[in-house]
Amino acid sequence: MWNDQSAVGGGFFNSPNQFGNVNTPNQAPKTGRRASRTAPIVIRQALHSGDDGVKIWGTEIQIVSIVARVRNIRMQSTKITYTIQDITGRMRAVLWLDQEADEDDKAAPKVQVNDYVQVYGTVKTNKGKKVIMTFKVMPVTDVNAITFHYLQCIHNKVKMEADSKKEKVTNNNSTFQSGLPANSMVGVTESTGSVNGLNPRQMMVFNLIRASTQEQGISKQDMYSTLKDRMSQVEFENILEWMCGEGHIYSTIDEEHFRATDAF
Repeated sequence: MWNDQSAVGGGFFNSPNQFGNVNTPNQAPKTGRRASRTAPIVIRQALHSGDDGVKIWGTEIQIVSIVARVRNIRMQSTKITYTIQDITGRMRAVLWLDQEADEDDKAAPKVQVNDYVQVYGTVKTNKGKKVIMTFKVMPVTDVNAITFHYLQCIHNKVKMEADSKKEKVTNNNSTFQSGLPANSMVGVTESTGSVNGLNPRQMMVFNLIRASTQEQGISKQDMYSTLKDRMSQVEFENILEWMCGEGHIYSTIDEEHFRATDAF
């Protein structure tokens, strides 16, 4: 299964710096999940990306890293075109040669057909097809790096999904709290999402519950800490009980956590 030139024994995490860190040396850490970043992906993600590039849960990925097998190599004076394939698909990776570089620097990577490589580059569209404009091609010298790359792809996607949901909850809660007037009355408008049968004070509680995207919903304690300056605990408890009875909300993991029946 493995090409002899790419299969070298070793432990699973023998080379974490080589395969686990896709940031360039001395690169300043980026802040904010919406900033462009480097991330490991599989070929399918590149093939299904939009015209604005690869995005994972709303985050733009400027530089991608792919581990794949070389199926074809086309050498030209100015560029090398690799056809690469992983378990999700096949695409072309183009490496342009620097004509002004020294002969040693201009030398093609020591890669043959059926070798595994790790490529870094940006995903572009050329004549309707996705292509990786590559700036670095590295032969894979440890077969464990292939599995490690797939694990990185899974971990990265799950983490970015969690970050996206956390950011969404934070934004919803901030919008709700900043939108409450000084008095305890909240008008029911289209922007707050009116619900038949709920008065403005009931809508205050309902909107807070509906804003939560946590699997277990929002707890009584968190809700009342937000609303305690606007209603008494007795009124708050009565509203919860009434909305449960009417089917607007339901309890989840216990009697202290609630979700809206139309929660997104």
